[in-house]
Amino acid sequence: MVATLGGITPAAAASEDFHVTYESSVGDTTRNSYWVDITGTVTRVGDQYELTAVVKSRCHRDSGPSQEWGMAFGSSAESWRYVTRSCTDSYPYAQDTVKETGPLLTDGRVYIQAGAYGGETFGSWGWGTQRSVWV
Repeated sequence: MVATLGGITPAAAASEDFHVTYESSVGDTTRNSYWVDITGTVTRVGDQYELTAVVKSRCHRDSGPSQEWGMAFGSSAESWRYVTRSCTDSYPYAQDTVKETGPLLTDGRVYIQAGAYGGETFGSWGWGTQRSVWV
């Protein structure tokens, strides 16, 4: 038997949706651009979390290194972790699914951030606003 508090089961109370984005147009002489949109859910399972996300991405490359999208994430119990994949000029966008798990502390906090890699000559990462969820 599962006890409930105020009619909410632990499973229903232990997940939160998130949405993070990154968008940039870079370059004085080129038309490199990056668009990453990540939506998903983080769910508590005991002392672990499960992160499931759908990543939509589109990057245009005139020059520079190959482009990638990135998702940075991690809980208070661990260092940042990263998932990266190639980012191409797919129309209207490419779509990937990410499923990850990790440890949770009692605060239940998980951080998520969207980003992209590229540049005119040399590559570097750009990151959007960090989002926190509590599960």
